[in-house]
Amino acid sequence: MISKSPESQESLRVGAAAKAAGVGLQTLHYYERLELLPKPKRSEANYRLYSPEAIRRVRFIKKAQALGLTLEETKQILDLKDHGREPCRKVAELGEKHLQEIDGRLAQLRAYRRALAQAVSGWPKKNLSERHCAGEFCDLIERLP
Repeated sequence: MISKSPESQESLRVGAAAKAAGVGLQTLHYYERLELLPKPKRSEANYRLYSPEAIRRVRFIKKAQALGLTLEETKQILDLKDHGREPCRKVAELGEKHLQEIDGRLAQLRAYRRALAQAVSGWPKKNLSERHCAGEFCDLIERLP
């Protein structure tokens, strides 16, 4: 529900704010506890009232997560903005860091794929009857280096 009192022009109650931001109610509360979102103003009936800027901020947080940024990294970016500093340098720095991590993981996955492909090629179906699969574990896995 939209509240149009003088103190909260175009503010949204928690349910409408969560829906507008594409998150659950608990996510909004969690972001408040982590100080990713400022404490919202309250209505006379003590309902939380979220501004359009808060909704925009939640959407930013979700996009940052989709890029692989942690909530702590996102908080660093938001803190820079909140203190009147340009966060783009920090975003670029974090992007580089995550790109290097992804490249490292890709290298590990390629090595794992090669090892698994080699192992699987050694598991021909004609030899399955000779395998000892009656034990607690499958010997195909146990024999891996």
